[in-house]
Amino acid sequence: MLREKEALTKIPLKLLAVFLLTVLAISTLLPYIMMVSASFMAQFEIYNFPPRLFPSHPKLDNYVEMWKSQPWGRYIFNTVFVAVTVVIGQLFVISMGGYALSRLHFPGRDTVFKMFIAFMMLPGVVTLIPGFIILHSLRWIDTYMALIVPSLGNIWGLFLMRQYMLSLPKSLEDAARIDGASEFTIFWKIILPLCKPVLATVATFTFLGMWRSFLWPLIVTRSKDMRMIEVGIAMFATQYTVDYPVQLAAATLSSIPLIIVYFLAQKWLLQGIKISSGYER
Repeated sequence: MLREKEALTKIPLKLLAVFLLTVLAISTLLPYIMMVSASFMAQFEIYNFPPRLFPSHPKLDNYVEMWKSQPWGRYIFNTVFVAVTVVIGQLFVISMGGYALSRLHFPGRDTVFKMFIAFMMLPGVVTLIPGFIILHSLRWIDTYMALIVPSLGNIWGLFLMRQYMLSLPKSLEDAARIDGASEFTIFWKIILPLCKPVLATVATFTFLGMWRSFLWPLIVTRSKDMRMIEVGIAMFATQYTVDYPVQLAAATLSSIPLIIVYFLAQKWLLQGIKISSGYER
């Protein structure tokens, strides 16, 4: 009887949870649905009141005009090239840095890690002007170097890598040292293969972040040949008018790769949340 009463009391709570999650899902999807719908509307149909959820006469002219108005092929190439290069570079840097901060013993190791954590607390806007001055002095403005090199450092990824490597048993590397393995061999063949979940998590978040990056590419690029997708989308807004249907058409197309990557790497996104909150220092 007690179990039946407990089961009956849990049913309203489950229904309430389902209702709240449904409301949150609708509130999250509604802006995206309206964006896709508005990308098929005419120029002035988007200003109708009350606003329409679906266009009265869907048209593909916005996508054709969007593609012809700017060199989107170049934008896509720049974004993919920069994102993939940054992902590879970050994995290379954080894997070695995480190994040094977790498995090696040297003076000031913990102090260095605390400094990294302190720098992670700084907002990114603080470093925009100093970073631009440094790149300008190196004559890297409007080059791939300006888009790639400043993004290779990922303190959050370094933190995840260090925390994960600390959880690995030391008996693995002790056994490898007894067999005569060098430090690089231990890192490359023993520790690094065990860190695939962290590497996949950092790669997923980094790719999504680089695909959505706007402010830094806007600052360090000047020509159309070096623009990335998000900067190209913003170029539809002029001083006096904004062609919203065409701009939303570009935003819709740019969101498709993000949706594909999200569904393919969904488990790694959840794994990243678990890793960042599940390990103690």
